Amino acid sequence: MGKLTFVQWRKHDVKEDKPFKKGAVGTGLVRAFSVTLAVLVMMGFAVAVTHQSVYHFSMLILLTVLASAAMGGGSAGAVAGIRGWQHGGMTGLIYGMFLVVAGALTGVLIFDPVLLTTAITIAGTIGGVIGVNLPSTRKRLVNRRYLNTFNR
Repeated sequence: MGKLTFVQWRKHDVKEDKPFKKGAVGTGLVRAFSVTLAVLVMMGFAVAVTHQSVYHFSMLILLTVLASAAMGGGSAGAVAGIRGWQHGGMTGLIYGMFLVVAGALTGVLIFDPVLLTTAITIAGTIGGVIGVNLPSTRKRLVNRRYLNTFNR
């Protein structure tokens, strides 16, 4: 079993290395919103098909939002390849703030917006750390390092 990487340091003077990759966070946000939308559409389909009088989806929605933040953070960390905690955490923070603002604008009562945003940010951070440490991400980084040495 290999070592886990929380932070991978690189030189900041190198042209290809940016300390913060906005595109990685954007990819993570798209992934998080896509997963949330897919699950909400499936729940809506279940409501349309079944004829129950009462549905209890609040816990399922909360778990979906947290899992979506973790998947988005993992995607951001995998795309960035470095500092998964930073990219995943930023993805979770933006995603959580968007959900809280959207809930306030639509009139949905959110129990504790700060706690919800913090939990989503932590889930995104954990996902980012996992995303950086995925085996496919490591292979991609190794290939990039070897390609970059020949291009200099």
